Amino acid sequence: MTRDVAVRCADCGEPLAEGAPWCEACGALADVPPPEAPSSGAPRTAPGAPLPHSLDHYRARLRETFGYPDFRGGQSRVLESLADRDVVAVMPTGSGKSLCYVLPALEVGRTVVVSPLIALMQDQVEGLQASGVPAAFINSNLNRDEQNKRYLDFIQGRTPLLYVAPERFQNQRFVAGLREAGVNLLAIDEAHCISEWGHNFRPDYLQLGTVRERLGMPRTLALTATANPQVRRDIAARLGLDGAAEVVTTVDRPNLTLAVERIDRVEDRVQWVIDYAKRRPGLAGIVYARTRRSVEDIAQAMRDAGVKAQAYHAGLEREVRSAVQRRFTVGEVPVIVATNAFGMGIDKPDVRYVIHVNMPGRLEAYTQEAGRAGRDGDPSECTLLYARSDRRFQQGFIDEAHPSDEQVRQTWQRWVQIADPNTGRLPFAVADDDPGYGMIVSALRQSRLLDPIALRITSGRDDAPIDTSGIARHRAYAEGRLREMTEYAETTGCRRGVILRYFGEEAPERCERCDNCLGRHEGAEVDAVAEDLYDRLLDLREAIARQGDRDPYRVFENRTAREIATYRPRSVDALQAIWGIGSKRASWFGRDVLAIVDEWEREHPEATPAPALPAQTSLGSRSRSAADEGPEVRPDDPLFQALRAWRSERAKAEGLPAYTVFSDRTLRELVTVKPRNVHALLGVWGLGESRVERFGPELVRVIREAEAAAAE
Repeated sequence: MTRDVAVRCADCGEPLAEGAPWCEACGALADVPPPEAPSSGAPRTAPGAPLPHSLDHYRARLRETFGYPDFRGGQSRVLESLADRDVVAVMPTGSGKSLCYVLPALEVGRTVVVSPLIALMQDQVEGLQASGVPAAFINSNLNRDEQNKRYLDFIQGRTPLLYVAPERFQNQRFVAGLREAGVNLLAIDEAHCISEWGHNFRPDYLQLGTVRERLGMPRTLALTATANPQVRRDIAARLGLDGAAEVVTTVDRPNLTLAVERIDRVEDRVQWVIDYAKRRPGLAGIVYARTRRSVEDIAQAMRDAGVKAQAYHAGLEREVRSAVQRRFTVGEVPVIVATNAFGMGIDKPDVRYVIHVNMPGRLEAYTQEAGRAGRDGDPSECTLLYARSDRRFQQGFIDEAHPSDEQVRQTWQRWVQIADPNTGRLPFAVADDDPGYGMIVSALRQSRLLDPIALRITSGRDDAPIDTSGIARHRAYAEGRLREMTEYAETTGCRRGVILRYFGEEAPERCERCDNCLGRHEGAEVDAVAEDLYDRLLDLREAIARQGDRDPYRVFENRTAREIATYRPRSVDALQAIWGIGSKRASWFGRDVLAIVDEWEREHPEATPAPALPAQTSLGSRSRSAADEGPEVRPDDPLFQALRAWRSERAKAEGLPAYTVFSDRTLRELVTVKPRNVHALLGVWGLGESRVERFGPELVRVIREAEAAAAE
């Protein structure tokens, strides 16, 4: 369609160039080109195209495109459910969540994926393209011409998968264009971001329920790795997913060994990290630290000690962050020291360890960040360095993130002053780096003073009533989550059990894959804890807390209750030997505790005698489990070494991460099977048709040469 150059952009008022779908001045979508007929090789893209009921189509795609023999985890359940209704899926990091929308996209086309981070989009799209899947992303790093091209390729059916950030939907013409073209599947990754109870709440995600309506209510898949029942309900409610299927797989990652090290001084923690990394030269690792300054200091200390490490945090220039991530992803830098800005931005499967220098504020965050380790299924380690002062710091973050009524009012009054008097629009960078920004936006939208999608005020009254009750509720919830995180750090029982119970799963008494179960710390045996006595002690704690208007954790810790329930002290002296009970607490409520213990003992005469309190001992040795997927191969196997060297060279030549060529499990399969021709490669796990076509002849050559060398 020929456009009169006098036509102006409705968003910024600047003239629109002839034929341009985007406004060059502000980026607003200026026109919605009608969808064209797809090319013969493109997937079906009729608006509202039904998703397959049979898994046969998906299973064939899985084998041909990705080289995987069958589904794993909850993938098949998600795909079956999507045929009839929306789905909220909770699947652990590394379980193949992305295939739950990639496979449908290859069947019906026009699938929009909402992803929270630019870096994450790029990683995922590169991985799909390496497998021969046409996918694209649109973000602010691209120039306008490239954004236009990718947009048109999607709505005209040439690209079945389009990744965008939630902020992109603030452009109403962008949304209108998608609706006219017809979105067959809306996939929302990291869906916990939409919930005010989620661990990474983002105001930009709040608009997605309204966006979904404006897109015509397409079939929707909400995905997250970490969501307890309350968060799952909130996700469904905010997206309007009435009657959605809920597919929840275990958050357990058996290949991860969990550990906590009690280290108080910052200097000692940094030295511990250095020593740990030096004992694992060349292995990929992530070190999380609380602040940008800490990240810089730790990274520098590691470099000074001879460890190749780089810093990553939101204060770095975007180009620097991208370069650091790229060097880590392709293996040039083995260790990244980062703030949680790196939490959702990494899709590297061969991370062998994750260290938290400081305790996060909640188990969801820790589980997701620690879950960046071992996504390829190989054994990996997750270690939390902990001191009791960490709780005070996290409480300070909670205070900052939950502004007072006065602070909310002051922000509202300032926004009224700086908003455009005609449109009510606010500057894009009003305060999104303020820790209380998310709660303020949520309160103003709850009060109907802020548009549900755009950053635009709907009232000019600076004295308009504001409902801040949600902020108080969220503060109480956050403080409860901090208590759960502290329980994980301080428990003498099974750490994996703490995580599983928190997410509503059944937990074994021992996992044999955490430091406590492996005997690294001498302490209470989990199976010695009298659980009903433990519950009575927590009831006592609640009663004491109510009487003094205290936080229950200030009375005594969960760990204290667990040790009392294990060792069942019968005297004041024995009680004072319990962790967390000194003379002050013993005189304060010691008699009440001893009375509860005595009553329990009389009710359970058949109970096993309580063990003696152990003396403090040094850390024991750590064993390893053989938890692994696929065949085992010796690291010094000549063919293994040859294939690994070829993979590194090929990846470096193409500027790709090594795992994008193929995973370590595929490498081990190749060593075991030793395929002698290209056709035989198709039977190897992880090698689909696209990879065999690209790499097959070279792989066969490497295998034959290695075998010939071994025979000499």
